[in-house]
Amino acid sequence: MTAPQPPRGTMTTLRAPSRILLVGAASAAHVMQFVDENYMPFPTSTAADAAKKLQAGRYEFAVVDVALSDRPAAAFIASIRAEEALAQLPILVTSATNDLDAIEACLASGADDYLPASCGQGILRVRIAAAIDRRSLQDTQAMRRDMVVARNIQRDFLPEALPVVPGVELDAALQPARQVSGDFFDAFLVGTSGRLLLVVGDVCDKGVGAALFMALFRSLIRASADPVAGGAEQTLGRPAPTAGDTDADGTPELLIRVASFTNNYIAHLHGRTNMFATAFLACLRPSDGELVYVNAGHEPALIVAPDGSIEELRPTGPALGMVPDSPFKAVTRSLPLNHSLFAFTDGLSEARSASGVVFGNERLRAAVRDHGGRGASALVHGLLETMEAFTRLAEPHDDLTMLAATRNGCS
Repeated sequence: MTAPQPPRGTMTTLRAPSRILLVGAASAAHVMQFVDENYMPFPTSTAADAAKKLQAGRYEFAVVDVALSDRPAAAFIASIRAEEALAQLPILVTSATNDLDAIEACLASGADDYLPASCGQGILRVRIAAAIDRRSLQDTQAMRRDMVVARNIQRDFLPEALPVVPGVELDAALQPARQVSGDFFDAFLVGTSGRLLLVVGDVCDKGVGAALFMALFRSLIRASADPVAGGAEQTLGRPAPTAGDTDADGTPELLIRVASFTNNYIAHLHGRTNMFATAFLACLRPSDGELVYVNAGHEPALIVAPDGSIEELRPTGPALGMVPDSPFKAVTRSLPLNHSLFAFTDGLSEARSASGVVFGNERLRAAVRDHGGRGASALVHGLLETMEAFTRLAEPHDDLTMLAATRNGCS
């Protein structure tokens, strides 16, 4: 007994057929073939009308007759390739007369392939797929070139070299999970006081968007900490400080101002993007080891003693850029001689092995204890070696950044 068949009705789909533009009479001759291949063809007779349609809508590809009535097809194709928004549009040419000279001229002007005036569905599919694949490959290659440029630009936002500060050894490392990173670090002297400002930050998300905001966060922190950064303050309608104002500030006031300004700038001017950053900000006075910090929702930084004991510097405020006018608290600690400050992003504790095992805080603190008594450089490089041994061939899970400062008392 045959099972009853359900009544046939109208079938709907959420995926609309791909739009294609057919330019000229020979192209329009393929209309029914494209309909059979589930494309939505838009025939037009002239290059002028086709140009208007290309500006007004998005098309999967175009098929152009080599014998257009109002303009040489080769010139029309060249004009498409000259427009940035249309430069990668796949274009096939066709001819009712198989005019080889005109076909070659069109191919030389940027057409991707030739579609015979009379062809079966198999040839049609192959030629279309080849044209689309070629443009996809070119898009990928162009994107890779752009990412290399972006990575070089972002690298220039990071310190080219860490400052040489008598009595302090500094080292840092940043390993992006992709070609660009949302992590950042910085180290610079503040005013004429001899105080060293140390920063490690982690912008939410990954990729290009996070990298753009990484540059913004880093620049805002620099601008608001610099004694002549009046222009940045005025952006929010506040009076510009004079060159002496920063040195006159106490260290807690300086850090709170930096965190508050950066937070309010992002929250007020870029709140719609929902981008924020966790950050650890610290001011170290090398002469006596006074260490003042603001932890804006970041991983606890660590003070590491020569015997391997660890003190955690936990959050004292929310992440930067989340809520306007958020309160931040500055906390004072001491960095005695031969002790190290170690700040890092969660890409360190959340790194994974090839089998998916998370590195975790216990392994992290054990590695810090193993390498923390020999100075900043040994600490950073020891952690990198430990991480490489743990992750081996695993794909990076997140950006990874470390910054270490050891007060060694040497001049």
